[in-house]
Amino acid sequence: MVDGMEKQLQAGEVLFNEGDRGEIMYLIREGKIKITKGKGDEEKTLAVLKEGDFFGEMAIIDGSPRSAGAAAVTPVSLLVIDKESFKEKLRENPLIEYMLETLTRRLRTADEQIRLLTIKSEERRVLAHIITKAKETGRETDGGTEVTPFSLENLAHITGISEGKVRDYINKLVQVNLVILRENSLIIKTVSDLDDYLRYIALKEKFEKI
Repeated sequence: MVDGMEKQLQAGEVLFNEGDRGEIMYLIREGKIKITKGKGDEEKTLAVLKEGDFFGEMAIIDGSPRSAGAAAVTPVSLLVIDKESFKEKLRENPLIEYMLETLTRRLRTADEQIRLLTIKSEERRVLAHIITKAKETGRETDGGTEVTPFSLENLAHITGISEGKVRDYINKLVQVNLVILRENSLIIKTVSDLDDYLRYIALKEKFEKI
């Protein structure tokens, strides 16, 4: 067992939010924690964990942002396990470390595909994936945030949209000067501008229905 510190939460207290950076994982000693996706009216509870359950391990295995949020349902006592202590135990068995890292990558890919497929608008689906990749794995360059490797074929597969339509959506982003498409990469000039454009598309679709 990995040694760790304890943390107490009151009912309703948020432990971390979806998208936060994670350097620690948790084991529930007492109480209940709910795992959620989305915010506000769109929040959905994925699971309610109880005594003996652990969570938060994916972020410390691969260094990616939290894939979901966590909040206390009841007063909670948690055992806090930091990244270095966890990694130290993993290094004692390289095969287990490799298997966990591989499993985590597969789970994150599955999470992303499930999230994208819940977005009805194909254009917003493409934008959401590009923004996620830019924030999670993008490399900062003088020209913007570079996502590599990048291909229209792979984007079509992940989003469940035809390659022709994906090409049209990307070309539209190129025309409005939000991205630069290269042979094996996509450069997002400003991620916050792409976020704004996604919100604009969502509002446009909403009010066109009225």
